[in-house]
Amino acid sequence: MVDPDEHEVAAITAASPMAGEYLESIGKTDLAVLTEAEWLTLLEVIITAYQDELARLLDSGRHAAPPLAAGGRS
Repeated sequence: MVDPDEHEVAAITAASPMAGEYLESIGKTDLAVLTEAEWLTLLEVIITAYQDELARLLDSGRHAAPPLAAGGRS
């Protein structure tokens, strides 16, 4: 992500503790020792938390949705 906007930064900030909670739940903090399944679960936790927070922010009406650039990406 290049030059994240305020919504994306807020979503990253909200997702970070979820990653920590998952790692704590499996008793690992060294990413190099994660199994493939653990790594994929960590990514899923982070991405889901990020998307959920971004949707919450945009749905709350506090911020207007950013305009989409050509190709559907902002």
